[in-house]
Amino acid sequence: MTYYYQVEGLLRNNIGDVLQGMVAKDLLPEGARVADREAIADLAGRDSGVLVANGWYMHSFAKFPPPDNITPVYAAVHIANSALLSSEHVREHFKKHAPIGCRDTKTLQLMLGWGIPAYYSSCLTITAKPRGPINSKPDGEVLLVDNVDHPVPDDVVAKLEKVLGRKMVRVSHDPPDTSGDIEAYAKVSEQHMNSLLARYCNASLILTTKIHCALPCLGMGANVKLIHPNPADPRLATVAEFIDIISYKDILSKEDAGLNDSPVNKEALAKRKQFLLQLIADSVKEGANAVQVSGKARYRLIRMKAALMAKLYRTSVVLSYRMGFAKEKIQRVYGAGF
Repeated sequence: MTYYYQVEGLLRNNIGDVLQGMVAKDLLPEGARVADREAIADLAGRDSGVLVANGWYMHSFAKFPPPDNITPVYAAVHIANSALLSSEHVREHFKKHAPIGCRDTKTLQLMLGWGIPAYYSSCLTITAKPRGPINSKPDGEVLLVDNVDHPVPDDVVAKLEKVLGRKMVRVSHDPPDTSGDIEAYAKVSEQHMNSLLARYCNASLILTTKIHCALPCLGMGANVKLIHPNPADPRLATVAEFIDIISYKDILSKEDAGLNDSPVNKEALAKRKQFLLQLIADSVKEGANAVQVSGKARYRLIRMKAALMAKLYRTSVVLSYRMGFAKEKIQRVYGAGF
């Protein structure tokens, strides 16, 4: 059996996309091959196998979905652009490989609204393995992880450094090298991401605006806080399940910058992490999406619930549209489907 994991293709503007592939690779048998998420249809000329199809979807729809020689395991999926599902053949592909594990409720609702069985799975990056001992002492680095094109405002940085009594070291998730084919890019980027993860393990504190810094840090057990101008942003809900997100407003207004207001929900984290680890292990054993094919009671229950929710949610969306409720929003999300 050949196993594949996927990373971002040609745009290559976020090493967090590489991380999502890396955590899948870590859970697959040795020798797993990298695939270009933006050209997944090109796997038609490759060996038949199983693809762990998690991550962010996607910049271009031209080479999606995967070909028939590839069996995708859809878990921890985020649909950034609802237009991906505007094509009937894409919707039928997802239905064929359902239930779809969604990393956020927005994606879950989109899938269910099209009548595609789906469930909330959380994000696979919480399964990240520690890259060294976790620092529990105050003498490690304090890191501020943001992108250079979306920096944390100077007044927020100044307040944090005042509360902490020390300077923070700024780290970016922009890839250091975007050259080469997909195999070369994956190799270099995975090495760089591993070095970042090791640095996070060794830090005394990581403050970040990045989902795919916060989630792997939580999974590894590193001391991380997610800060953001808008904690209510639905993209952040997959982190908010485990820690409270600290707003810039709270940082500026609270004496302790709100840093003591974000304890980790270890029970929820352990539960989600164990489910994802077991799902990939069972999918490797089955050679297919375990939620779809396994006879285990847990997966049967998810299948039944996902199928029922798809019927109910699709019916509610259609009725809402016909009755004129939220018609513009429904048209914006579902387009020609209505």
